[in-house]
Amino acid sequence: MKSITLKGIAVKSIALKLWLAMMALVIVVLLLLWLFQIVFLDQFYARIRVSDITKSGIEITKVLETETTTEFQDKLDEFAYNNNITAELVDLKQNILYFSGTTSMSGQMPMMRNHLRNEAFEKVLIGQTVSVSMTHPRFGSGFMLIGIPVKIDGDIQGGLLINLPMVPVNDTVDILKVQLFYITIILLIAAVVVAFLLSKTFTRPILDITKIAMKMASGNLTARIKLKQKDEIGRLGETINHMGEELCKVEQLRRDLIANISHELRTPLSLIKGYAETIKDISGNIPEKREKHLDIIIDESNRLSGMVQEILEFSQMQTGYVNLNIQQFRINDTLERVYKRFEILVSKAGIEFDLKVQGEVFVEGDEIKIEQVLYNLVNNALNHSSEGGRIHLSLIECQDESKDKDLVEAQGKEIDKAQGKEIDEDQSKVRVEVSDTGEGIPENEIQYIWDRFYKVDKSGDRKKSGTGLGLAIVKSILTAHNYRYGVESKDGQGTKFWFELKKFRRF
Repeated sequence: MKSITLKGIAVKSIALKLWLAMMALVIVVLLLLWLFQIVFLDQFYARIRVSDITKSGIEITKVLETETTTEFQDKLDEFAYNNNITAELVDLKQNILYFSGTTSMSGQMPMMRNHLRNEAFEKVLIGQTVSVSMTHPRFGSGFMLIGIPVKIDGDIQGGLLINLPMVPVNDTVDILKVQLFYITIILLIAAVVVAFLLSKTFTRPILDITKIAMKMASGNLTARIKLKQKDEIGRLGETINHMGEELCKVEQLRRDLIANISHELRTPLSLIKGYAETIKDISGNIPEKREKHLDIIIDESNRLSGMVQEILEFSQMQTGYVNLNIQQFRINDTLERVYKRFEILVSKAGIEFDLKVQGEVFVEGDEIKIEQVLYNLVNNALNHSSEGGRIHLSLIECQDESKDKDLVEAQGKEIDKAQGKEIDEDQSKVRVEVSDTGEGIPENEIQYIWDRFYKVDKSGDRKKSGTGLGLAIVKSILTAHNYRYGVESKDGQGTKFWFELKKFRRF
């Protein structure tokens, strides 16, 4: 329960962080809005306004060179009226030649004389366009004094002094302050609500995933997440569901392992104990019975030792402890050893066993591991064949590469995935086949036969019993060699296992 509480706190902290991040973003946007619309508005306005007025004033002064005085006065009046400014055309001694605008606009600005105006006019006389920020001495209102030199025939004949009031900017700022106040309140409320809903929407599926994960951790591997999202969280939910399915398979394999191992180990141990007690109490002094019982004890001990060894070998392979001693060897000798090893057992079972080899063939690989592969495949064929059946062990040249490639795509994809290597299509190969006329494999179970602890036969027949690791070991060894392998089978019509070896050419 403590862990669930801790998980809940963790998720809530994510929601809080998301909410705080969105609120921080909104606050930053509002601060920028206030800064640029209130604090810096007058500066932006002054810069842009002065630039526009200056450009228009320069164009008007050019009229004096090409047009009549009346046309100049008309354009200057229109310019002053449209822009709410006053403009004075002065000569070199600052005598007013023409005035446009009303004195009420500027508070009798034409009569103003001060050092800032004089300094600005001196710069105009040397051909500079200037703008000076000034304050009305009587009313305290701010305005910009813009001075533009007036040139006729290339000589400076005076200047155009423009008084641009800045009072409208202050009025605009006051209006914007009221608007931004309401906008700020509305945005903050909306941000709080939207951020809360978004954080809840974002964290709700995480809480669902946490609950399902806790259920899986407590042993309920059938629990599944139901999410409709197709985003990253939805894919996370699908991954958790897939993990649950895989854990179910692992759990089933674990149960099968316990059941198989307990059954397989219990039977030989019981036989060993039973016959040992029989020898001790009954048949110890009867040579014929004693020998028979001792043979059974030895057989069951060997069988028990083989199962333990098989489990140990597979465990080593699963941990990546597969050291291959790659060398060139004569595969004919390996096949003959396996054939002789099973010849008596197969004969006792009433099953025909034949070996077919075409010529002398040398291959590359770990001879001991390849022999183990052959042993497991032949032993598997023996376990699933009945009296009167037949087992074929054969070595043939690979000729139809396209057919083999199709089989690999269907059954041997684990090789390339595990090793990350490409099989050399130009390398000549030989194929080893182990086929039987036994019971075959149902089509819906073929894809699982390479899995560890998997058994096609569930009857518990000791003749067919085993750990379910034989084919898994075959797969691990051939995958480590980067060799192709596969199986062809139909239920009730026998089975053929095959794998390929790189052929070594001797010169």
